[in-house]
Amino acid sequence: MSDGQMSKTENKKILVANQNMGLDESLYPAVLNAIAHPLLIISETGQIKYVNSATENFFEMGAPILLRQNIANLVLFGSPLLALIKQVNQKQIAVNEYEIQFEIPRLHVTKIVDIQARLLESHSDVEGRHMSIMFIERGMANMIESQILSRNATKSISNMAEILAHEIKNPLSGIRGAAQLLGATANSDDKSLTTLICDETDRICNLIDQMEQFSDGRLPEYESINIHLLIDHVKKLASNGFGKHVKFVEHYDPSLPQISGNKDQLIQVLLNLIKNACEALEDVPNARIKITTAYKAGLKLKVPNRDKLLSLPFELSIEDNGDGIDSAFVPHIYDAFVTNKKGGKGLGLALVAKIIADHSAVIDYVGDKSGAKFRILFPLLNTSIKAEG
Repeated sequence: MSDGQMSKTENKKILVANQNMGLDESLYPAVLNAIAHPLLIISETGQIKYVNSATENFFEMGAPILLRQNIANLVLFGSPLLALIKQVNQKQIAVNEYEIQFEIPRLHVTKIVDIQARLLESHSDVEGRHMSIMFIERGMANMIESQILSRNATKSISNMAEILAHEIKNPLSGIRGAAQLLGATANSDDKSLTTLICDETDRICNLIDQMEQFSDGRLPEYESINIHLLIDHVKKLASNGFGKHVKFVEHYDPSLPQISGNKDQLIQVLLNLIKNACEALEDVPNARIKITTAYKAGLKLKVPNRDKLLSLPFELSIEDNGDGIDSAFVPHIYDAFVTNKKGGKGLGLALVAKIIADHSAVIDYVGDKSGAKFRILFPLLNTSIKAEG
């Protein structure tokens, strides 16, 4: 059986119910390969009988190799998938499980998936019982959902920043001025208190200045950007300062076209992510940050004021070999004022999320205990909101 093809017997086994619909059997393989989610068929003993193209990508293994495997060989002993298969066989019912941590030991990765398993209708030409298994990856759906929540959060911060700037910042200037006047005539003990007042008013003013970055509702001015030049610029800054202890590894795709973006804002994004990674690697031996660019077709996003879906094929990832982000913080890393860094204000990633949203892009954290990894998916220059109006 060649890659992505099935015999007539396999066709009947998988889609026998469609015979009454008048669908030509020659279309069955094309129909199954058109399914975006990984779909495979196994025998009663777990032997893999068919995989579609999405399954090859999911396991990063070609169909000829997969078709020689038993499903048990692809998962860990005690995998929830094996228990699910057993349940379907014993009770002869369809089973759906949601948000399963599915480990692929060969790839050393864990994916969050929904799994749908059901027995196929038996057919006289087919010996034994067969089961279809479909995996629906949750990572992408959760990523899009988190971006929407982050955008809503930044809108709230924008409104709050405008109020703070007007109602608090001006009175703070008066308080600081009064403290300076008092400090000029105060004794040494009282002078320390007036200095404390000045320091605290400065700190609050700086915090409001940072928050005001969220309140500018204007879209940035876009231009054609070679993201690799911006990465090299930020790497140079890091290597001569906060990232002297880190080795940078680049895996660039030089054939990638340019993107549409605001240079200063994208530098701010890269600087924030790379600085965070460098700080996380301060006590890590052989500290390393890998920066990758690649073309990844497939993801499309519905954006406001646009009828067509926007394709996001330009992938930029920044990955370190630290301890990763505590899983308790991951759902909230783009929320303002949420941080697990000592002395951190929790505004860096919230600002990153806003800038990425303004560029009609998405950012996702896909790290684990072996390191933090942020992935950004951009539209290309000729498919951007700016280019298409």
